[in-house]
Amino acid sequence: MAVLQDKRGRFGGCPTFAILAVVVVAVSPIYGPSSADKLDTIVYEHAPDEHAPWPMLDIYSLDTDNKNPRPLTKDGHSHTPSWSGDGQHILFIHDGKLHTKPPYHLTAETESHHPVELYIMNRDGSSPHLVRRFETPILQASLSPDGKMVAATAAFLPGRSAGPGAMPEDPTKQPIPGLFLFPLDGQSEPHLLFRDAFTPAWSPDGNRVAFSVHLPGSRWAVHVSQVDGSGEVQLTDPSLNASSPSWSPDGRHIAYEASTEGHGLREIFTMDADGSRQCQLTTDYNWECSAPSWSHRGEKIAFYCRSASAPCGAGVGGHSGKPSGCVRRVFITSAFDPRQKPVQLTDQDAAFPVFAPK
Repeated sequence: MAVLQDKRGRFGGCPTFAILAVVVVAVSPIYGPSSADKLDTIVYEHAPDEHAPWPMLDIYSLDTDNKNPRPLTKDGHSHTPSWSGDGQHILFIHDGKLHTKPPYHLTAETESHHPVELYIMNRDGSSPHLVRRFETPILQASLSPDGKMVAATAAFLPGRSAGPGAMPEDPTKQPIPGLFLFPLDGQSEPHLLFRDAFTPAWSPDGNRVAFSVHLPGSRWAVHVSQVDGSGEVQLTDPSLNASSPSWSPDGRHIAYEASTEGHGLREIFTMDADGSRQCQLTTDYNWECSAPSWSHRGEKIAFYCRSASAPCGAGVGGHSGKPSGCVRRVFITSAFDPRQKPVQLTDQDAAFPVFAPK
């Protein structure tokens, strides 16, 4: 595996005015009002009631010009959406009951909330239907640009349910998460690419996959490889704890989340696709921000932030529970100008936004 390093230093690719922006933030909050982007559609997950028992989640849609959210699902079991390459369908994770009894206690409220199903629906929420089901948690899933393959992180139990590329028996018998590829039509079983790899993102041409890797010492880094697992390259230094990569539409840039120096909070960054010219876009340390997504013109990036004063406990690269008091909101900002103030798009719970393709 190759490792690329930016010889110009950490965040050396930011424009010179980015330093001035940080100074301004000290006296002026970055998340102020501003005009919204040109018409774009974003889908995201939403807890129907701010105080509802977790993990009640549904998928919502909004246009960035009017900010009027529309529910696409209403069952409280749907989350983590991903667009098809033509923008006509949405793949998402759906919770259901396990077919086999788990080795832990389940209550009536939680027994049907296992993320074990992949569903697909039309962009307006119509015709939702099951496409794949696994007897194991699916943590993230991303549909290939041609709509034929799925890249997913799943916690397969060692030695079972993983099909080709299955992991060997492990004495602990604990599920080990890994990055798998499998066809959407179910014609073959998942194939393991990498262990401990999360948040997969397809390149626009469908030839490469970017993902975040859990490294020794509880560190994280963004990697990229060919879809067959060859040519793996580490793009970020583990000290950044970088994760959640997202490709720009032209394939020349990658947005991601990473820890900030001094504060240690998660913020949004960009870099060239080879790991160079890393630049920090968000700098308001009242928020921790995650899960960037590029607009189809490559001008804007959507992401969600968790209030630093009401943390949600979401791990790096993972999808986890929401304790009482958690505040999550979706924002949008310029992809290349750190001086611009991000715009808050949602006034209620919202997370994991994804821009619709062109």
